Amino acid sequence: MQIEHVKAIVIEVLESVCGKTICRLDIDHPVKQAVNYDFLMGKINLQDVVVVNTTAASLKLGTGGFHYIIANMRIERQKMSGKGHCMKLKYTPMQLKVLMAEEEDSAYHHWYNNPVDFSGKLVCIGELHSMIAPLCAYLKYYSCTTLKIAYIMNDHGALPLHFSISAAMLKSNGLVDVTVTSGNAFGGDYECVNMYTSLRTALNVTNCDVAIIASGPGICGTATKYGFSTLESALYANMVACLGGDILYIPRLGFTDNRKRHSGVSHHSLTILGEFVTNRLRLALPLLNGFEFKTILNQLRITGLCSKHSIVMLDGRGIDAAMDFYGLKTETMGRSIDDNPAFFNAIGAAGNLGLRILK
Repeated sequence: MQIEHVKAIVIEVLESVCGKTICRLDIDHPVKQAVNYDFLMGKINLQDVVVVNTTAASLKLGTGGFHYIIANMRIERQKMSGKGHCMKLKYTPMQLKVLMAEEEDSAYHHWYNNPVDFSGKLVCIGELHSMIAPLCAYLKYYSCTTLKIAYIMNDHGALPLHFSISAAMLKSNGLVDVTVTSGNAFGGDYECVNMYTSLRTALNVTNCDVAIIASGPGICGTATKYGFSTLESALYANMVACLGGDILYIPRLGFTDNRKRHSGVSHHSLTILGEFVTNRLRLALPLLNGFEFKTILNQLRITGLCSKHSIVMLDGRGIDAAMDFYGLKTETMGRSIDDNPAFFNAIGAAGNLGLRILK
């Protein structure tokens, strides 16, 4: 069996926010908390008998901090509502109906017979979910005009947008204006079939200036050169570049990870930019101290990225002020900006370049 599930009893409702409820269970398992997606499973009540997926928690994975409620025995029948006839999570026990922006019942159907217009727009590609909030803060804080930003969540990490605390915070604070969920990801302001129509939605249907493509929380890595979720970022970069769009690619960078493959410029970024991105991109790297600068420069020379892409060194330290202004306490892999400044300064440098491209 590939799924472990057990019955449990809801003994406490801890928090209800952003379409999901966190509850405490009476369950024979070390992990006692579970997530209920209210829009899928219905509202949860005390003493409800539920069936929970305990697979990730039993494996002690990063996605295993919670169980996930997959059935509520109190609710014998739940009817569908609303428009839409397209499915996400197709042919699985959890397939759900959504109204795709592209389908005939959608008010936006007529937009999707024309190509994406990238004129005056910027497409940002981030490898980690934790890059989104600092980048949005930098772009909003330092832009001379009011930028309109869309977040496109692909389906390489968490699939429900509602799982992301960061996405909800960004929407409520006005740092993200529009959310689009692409492929099997779901729960955005707009649901789309693929990344191309997601870009059409973000840049043209909703007329955002910037579209940020990144996964939800919880990407997969296997400690191999090619076995990681974000490798497909190269496909997005190649597609947009071939169609004449401006791309801002944000390399994953840091010096506090004990894993050598993620020291300096992560091997994820080096592999994507070195072997799979076929078009010449403009890349920004932050101004760093001597040792860190030499380390990164050596990596770029060894991998040939110095000659393959247009690399500029820009000051990214303004990210501090932007994050402070919006009250962001973003962490990446459990590390704050004080713990891993190079990671956040790289986002600041990318934002610096992004604003220059837009101008």
